[in-house]
Order: sequence, then structure tokens, then C-alpha cells
Amino acid sequence: MVNNFTVFDSIHGKFIVNRHCDYQAEALIKTGATHIEHELRNILPIVKLLPRNPVVVDAGANVGFVTIPIANAIRQNGGIVHAFEVQRMLYYALCGSVALNDLDNVRVYHCGLGKASGALKVPAIDYGRPQDFGMVSLVDQEKIVAHETVQLSTIDELGLQGLDLLKIDVEGMEIDVLRGAHESLRRFRPWCWIEYWMVEKELLKQQFEELDYEMFVMDQLNILCAPREKLVASGLTVNAPLF
Repeated sequence: MVNNFTVFDSIHGKFIVNRHCDYQAEALIKTGATHIEHELRNILPIVKLLPRNPVVVDAGANVGFVTIPIANAIRQNGGIVHAFEVQRMLYYALCGSVALNDLDNVRVYHCGLGKASGALKVPAIDYGRPQDFGMVSLVDQEKIVAHETVQLSTIDELGLQGLDLLKIDVEGMEIDVLRGAHESLRRFRPWCWIEYWMVEKELLKQQFEELDYEMFVMDQLNILCAPREKLVASGLTVNAPLF
């Protein structure tokens, strides 16, 4: 029997990945890099701008293709990454990768993030069938039959002492995560990297309306939301259209 999950070496360290997952395994085998290197090339320069002891939240961490490179980048600076993943097997894979890379600055949670605390149904998934496991959406909860229930929290309820970078990739629930992070956004003013292609553009803009953020379309999937004062102070030039 061949296991569905296996270890791949990469330029960022070791990843435990499902061999049947579209894009993930193939990219690591052929290139030794992730299939989202174009995203990381935009995210990591922002990570370099973070202050000492930075706090990062990765909402929708999957197997850690963003979590682990960021954790490596901020480890010597005293930084911590809080990574949230609702699919139990992907959560296990991420925990294993964190251990294999000796990243004691990562905290992994089998938990969802949203606009209010509660519970969330996660559909039963066949991890032996080829598919893109990162495309599993939990938006239509009433349509999910066979499932596991996981805890749902908000970012504001986490009791974070700081928040410097927030990455959100939750397949259509991005607005909910932002609504549950409103006080944290106002208080800590983090840089935000958000997948936007499954949400309404105007609703997304509304979450930042009174917060004085600049928003940039970085690629066909993601936007960068930058607090204006931090963007100016950093001297960073963002070569992307405004959102």
C-alpha cells in the first residue's frame, strides 16, 4: 500500500503533502519549489519589513506553503506564526512539517476562523482521490452532509498581543474572517494578504473603508492590503494596480 501523504524536500524545507493533490506534489517533484512561488515572491519582501517579535496569522494554512517560509524568515527575529487549518488530515500534515523543520515558532490549530465563534461543518474528503484539496469550500454549510465538526473562532477572540501580517485563503469565507478581525485590524493595523477571487469586491473594500488602507491587485487571486502609514514608512514600491 502506498501512503497518500509523503514527505517532499524543497527549497523551503520539508513538506508533508498528499501525493494526489493537484499542483502541490507535482511542483515539488519537478522543481523543488512550491506551486505558489509567485505569491511568496510578493509576500516575503513584506515579511522583511516586519518589526522585531512579529506575529503572523495564516488563516487557511493548508499544508504550510505560506506558513513554513514565513516561519523560517521571522524565526531569528523572534516571530511567531499562528496557523489555522480546518481539514484534519491537512492539519496533521502541517504539524508534521513543522516538526520536521524544527520550527518551534509555529502554533498550529485545528480550528476555523470566521465572523463569530461557534462550529463549522467540514465535509468528509477522500484523500486517495486526485483533486485540489485546497479548493474545499465551507460556504454552503447546509449542503454539507457527511462531515466533521470543528470549532470556529474569530481573530479578535484569540487574545493576540500583536498582529503584524494576516494572510487569508479560506475559499469564499474571507469576508467573515475580516469581520471577526475588525478590532484587531483597527488596533494592530497589520499588512494583509487576501485571496479575493471568490468574494464580492465591494464587500471586501468595505472591511477597510475606515481604516486608511491601500489595496493592490497582486495577481489574479490575491490582493495586498497595506496600512497607509506603514507603506509610506517602509518606502516599499508596489508595482500593481489599485484594488
